[in-house]
Amino acid sequence: MKQFLFALTLFLYCGLGLAQLKFGPGVSEAGDTLDTIVAIVDDDIITRAELNSAVADARRQLQGQNRQPPATDVLEPQILERLIMAKLQRSAAEREGIVVDDPTLNAAVESIARQNKMDLSQLRQALQRDGISYEAFRNDVREQVFVNRLRQKVVDSQITVSPQEVDNALRQFAGSGQVAQEYRISQILVAVPEAASPDQIDSARQKAEGMLAQLRQGADFRRLAVAGSDGREALEGGEIGWRSAAQLPSLFADAVIRLKPGEFTDIIRSPAGFHIIKLLELRSTNSGGAAADREAVQEALFRRKVEEEWELWLRRLRDEAYVEIRL
Repeated sequence: MKQFLFALTLFLYCGLGLAQLKFGPGVSEAGDTLDTIVAIVDDDIITRAELNSAVADARRQLQGQNRQPPATDVLEPQILERLIMAKLQRSAAEREGIVVDDPTLNAAVESIARQNKMDLSQLRQALQRDGISYEAFRNDVREQVFVNRLRQKVVDSQITVSPQEVDNALRQFAGSGQVAQEYRISQILVAVPEAASPDQIDSARQKAEGMLAQLRQGADFRRLAVAGSDGREALEGGEIGWRSAAQLPSLFADAVIRLKPGEFTDIIRSPAGFHIIKLLELRSTNSGGAAADREAVQEALFRRKVEEEWELWLRRLRDEAYVEIRL
């Protein structure tokens, strides 16, 4: 069952490999405090009941993957930020006229079942055994389809990869055999606002330098990412997943390909903030010949551009929104 939940989590929350949790409604507890507003997001709100439900879901998911959930004072702000982003993305999707009808939703649910080698009846039973209502599950899937279609409309459709870019990447990586290598990486991100003041940049840099110093003294990268990273994959220990050399973000590529498994980079500055990247594993893939390599590199470049542009788009969406946090 844990294997099923893991596959399900990957489908719902990863998108292009950048984990983005979405949560459905949970059982609320009695008490007036559950009606307390914990965040205002433009014209919407997030209540204490919504946050409690999302935190409980996150704890169950982490425990199901044999991961120790962080302390409440660490977990709550991270989950609240994910709920804020979920509301902002849903509103943006509605503004773009995106609709997810029942046939589309049904197809997505059936796809999840097939990926887990189940039929719909078995999927319902698996959800029930794990305390997840089928209705809540469908709502979560619908929200993720909204997000995927939003990304396709505002980012994917604007991305192109020229033949010259493919040629350059092939020349860069082919000589050392890196076209046929893939890298499993994690990151710690200390975010910097888009229009950050010098003091904000300084503060973020000092935080990143402090985390790097802890790593050099033997601190556990995963735990440090969970506790202190601003990346959307923080709760997963900062893990981004497998990337080919061409798919690595351009700012990270040169540093990452020089690492050995278990090593991490110095601080890398990007428009998003300060990053520390760790190489978890390295694997070789079979080359299918020049034509196949070219196609793979083109696809990797496209995915890399999409990831980078989507991150920037989400950052602008967050920076331009009115958000008031009341924790």
